[in-house]
Amino acid sequence: MKQAVIHAFYVESATRKVETIDINALPELRDPSDYLWLQLDFSVPETKSVVHNLSVNELTAAALLKEDSRPRVAVSADELLLVVRGVNLIKGEKPENMISVRIMATKNMIITCQKKRLNSIQSIVDDLEQGNAPKSTGDFIVRLNERLVFNMSDVMEDIEESAISMEELVMDEEGNDDESKSELYNLRRQIIQLKRFLIPQRDALNKLQIEKTNWMTSKQQLRLREVSDYLMRYLEMLDAARELASVSQETLINRSNEQINSRMYLLSIIAALFLPLSFFTGLLGVNLSGIPHAENPNAFLAFILILVIIVGFQFWFFRKNKWL
Repeated sequence: MKQAVIHAFYVESATRKVETIDINALPELRDPSDYLWLQLDFSVPETKSVVHNLSVNELTAAALLKEDSRPRVAVSADELLLVVRGVNLIKGEKPENMISVRIMATKNMIITCQKKRLNSIQSIVDDLEQGNAPKSTGDFIVRLNERLVFNMSDVMEDIEESAISMEELVMDEEGNDDESKSELYNLRRQIIQLKRFLIPQRDALNKLQIEKTNWMTSKQQLRLREVSDYLMRYLEMLDAARELASVSQETLINRSNEQINSRMYLLSIIAALFLPLSFFTGLLGVNLSGIPHAENPNAFLAFILILVIIVGFQFWFFRKNKWL
């Protein structure tokens, strides 16, 4: 059964010593630079009471516990609320179903809320266990965003390579067009889903570089700028992949239209050839008295010859006008 509290740590800034603590009896700070990190699962109903017991204001608590939220940031001198997302690297799930992590940070406390396992968060837990804890809450914010963005690199490169491979496949007219259309649709849908969260996440990181707090240093804000630059590069890669997918899809649509037009043209030519033949055969097949040469034994052969001449004239006329 899931627990509301996943981890609770006390971090000594000077020595980077980490202690596991009881969330129901939070210790007093032994040094003004020390901090607490509480990792919560917001999908558990008990998490709501845990957050309220920590004296978090209502607006921040609502943001931490909201079922679905887009990346954003709210900064004051003493407190930071940051909502970001990371690609879903859980085996069997789609990367574009990005996992949200909500962060409330002050100088001496960080609360992170998540629903699913996120590799970036787990890597920081591993750092703490190995004695490499972030030195401050500002360092924690920067390190987490670095991990979130850097972990996207493989996914972005896979999307870019898929777009290039699909374009080459389509241009070389290899493979099944219906399968290619389906793959291109899935690729474009994946790009749209990723950009839906990455664009506001870029804006949130840009705002975080500008806004001032009492506990984030200028060096940490410069590191956030580097993270934002990487995120911008990934968005450019997605834009390029989307353009390649659009070109490939347009090529497939044009090819399909050309095939349809070619078949319709062939059917039109066949219909044009048989139209006069159908007229004459229909006219002479009414079985009414008075049809010329009805008693002549050579009339049928003469009629066939006339039809052949008509067809020959049609072929000559079509070739002359370059319709064939």
